Amino acid sequence: MFACLVFAGVSLYFRYMRLAFLLICVTIIILVCMRITNKVRQNRKSTRRMLLPLSI
Repeated sequence: MFACLVFAGVSLYFRYMRLAFLLICVTIIILVCMRITNKVRQNRKSTRRMLLPLSI
């Protein structure tokens, strides 16, 4: 992700606006997807912890 932001900065420096915009959008989408998957994993862990004492 950091590499995408660096490439976006370099492309802005060389005035490739479309490429920079595309890289920034891809980076934002990847960050959002990572946060969503992290929340889903945490919710699954919490539900497993809640079910464990009931099954014993």
